[in-house]
Amino acid sequence: MYEEHRRSALKTITWRIIATCTGMFLVYFFTDELELAASFGVADVVLKMSFYFLHERAWNRIEFGRGLIGTVESAMRSPAIIARNSDTVSSVVQKMITNDIGAVIVTDGNKPYGLITEGDVLERVLKTSKDPTKTSAKDVMSSPLITVEYNISLTDVLKMMRTKQIRRLAVTQRGKVVGVITERRLLRALI
Repeated sequence: MYEEHRRSALKTITWRIIATCTGMFLVYFFTDELELAASFGVADVVLKMSFYFLHERAWNRIEFGRGLIGTVESAMRSPAIIARNSDTVSSVVQKMITNDIGAVIVTDGNKPYGLITEGDVLERVLKTSKDPTKTSAKDVMSSPLITVEYNISLTDVLKMMRTKQIRRLAVTQRGKVVGVITERRLLRALI
């Protein structure tokens, strides 16, 4: 998650106050000179606050070791289960059962472009008495596929879902589908 400059600055100041007071106490304790302890404190604050602030800003740009708590990545189901647009609905349902999921991403080659949910199967196949062994995934999928990047905040995704009145989104990372986020998983992560 991104951290604002002012937050880094406040953390810098509060930590320096604690650390400098400790250093000043030690200088005074060992030398019994108040002026030397005060000089140490001023120099210590100026130098170390500057270096700490720059250090914080540099680390804020590095992804290494950062768990993206509060983002889609922390709540999504991964990997995404994929079906080809030519697959039959019965094979898609089998993938749902095998993986205990309620939706499958439909692709055309490597490009994802639709989603089949349990509701799509009920509404567009069973209710209309189509044969699931002869009906293709592209004929019942919801399209276009709506995606969201993996590092978007959960609250922003929830707003998007509510605005678009959808319960599932494909999650992408640099254009590649890496998972699925459902409204239920999102709400559970927020709670």
